[in-house]
Amino acid sequence: MDFYGFNRAKAIANCGSLELGLARDTNNVRAWNRLRPEHIVELLHGAAADARQDARNLAAQISRGAWRIQTHAPAQGKANQLVSNAREVSITAGGRDYRLLLNEGAKLQLERITQSA
Repeated sequence: MDFYGFNRAKAIANCGSLELGLARDTNNVRAWNRLRPEHIVELLHGAAADARQDARNLAAQISRGAWRIQTHAPAQGKANQLVSNAREVSITAGGRDYRLLLNEGAKLQLERITQSA
């Protein structure tokens, strides 16, 4: 199935995060494990109108080459518990880092994509 004219399955297959997950320490595995490559593709596909052009450009990058999910949920509360809902996701694609800013309503929606410095 295509999204933005790109091959969805190929974009998912290009994600290298699945192989890296088991080598990370437990807290990072938990944070990483919430969103899988297919979730990122769905977030890009269902991006808000303001983020759609950036989502299309990022979709092109992940369809062409390797990329990784770099999620790090912020610690919350007195016991440094990880929250169960993601608000920001970092990915690396094409040698650049991107922050996907999400809004949680009835479901997560991609609101904005920024390039990390």
